[in-house]
Amino acid sequence: MAEHEAILRNRENPDQSYLTWDEFTIPRGWTIMLVTPALHLNPKTFKDPLVFNPWRWKELDSSVIAKNFMPFGGGIRQFAGANFTRLSLATFLHVLVTKHRWTTIKVGKLKRSPMLGFGDGIHINLSKIHS
Repeated sequence: MAEHEAILRNRENPDQSYLTWDEFTIPRGWTIMLVTPALHLNPKTFKDPLVFNPWRWKELDSSVIAKNFMPFGGGIRQFAGANFTRLSLATFLHVLVTKHRWTTIKVGKLKRSPMLGFGDGIHINLSKIHS
């Protein structure tokens, strides 16, 4: 909150009813929302951002990742269970792709608004690999 107050205090004209940042003007009373998944769609950062590539982070510099990968928020508002969630997801995905196979039954219409989703859902048939 202090950061926001400092931005407002340091405006050239504190009585104006808007905030200008670079070429953007934000009227007073507007809510600004960062949609973190949209950061992952920047073609200046990621080659073919709409293509599924779970290794896209592997060759990026850590400073680029720090500014462009925010699955659990950031700063003082970061999700407290972020590391536990990462571990749980990594374990789940490992078991899913190494022990199971799936086939698509029905796929709903793909939506990007701004988060990826399937309007009518996605139905799959999951089967365990017998070894």
